[in-house]
Amino acid sequence: MKATLVLRRRDRAVIGVADWKRTKSDLRRLAKALDAAKRVGQMNFELNFAQVGDLMAEITRECLRLLAGLRATGPRTVYALAKELERNYSNVHADVKRLLALGLIKRGEDKRVFVPWTEIRIRLPLAEAA
Repeated sequence: MKATLVLRRRDRAVIGVADWKRTKSDLRRLAKALDAAKRVGQMNFELNFAQVGDLMAEITRECLRLLAGLRATGPRTVYALAKELERNYSNVHADVKRLLALGLIKRGEDKRVFVPWTEIRIRLPLAEAA
């Protein structure tokens, strides 16, 4: 799995497919703006995968269900989350670990996990899906 992170705006996460050439170009533009002391504004959290298959392997249906459930209920322990989703604890734990590594959820000081985004968008260019 190859994924790149680009920060865009704080309250929204955007998951998508983008080749390295595009990501590198975006990062160069951002670096030039910062070097020139230009204001870049608020940023989204952007998570890009190299291929559609990589995105689908990491962001599964159950992961999306977990994200939606967690956002709706607020911070939860993994145990409480598994119980609410009526899923096996070890599977939920594995999904939480994956989503933490990807930056899509966070863990508070009280060890509860939460979704820091008000919105998560999945962007899938049709040319990449073919």
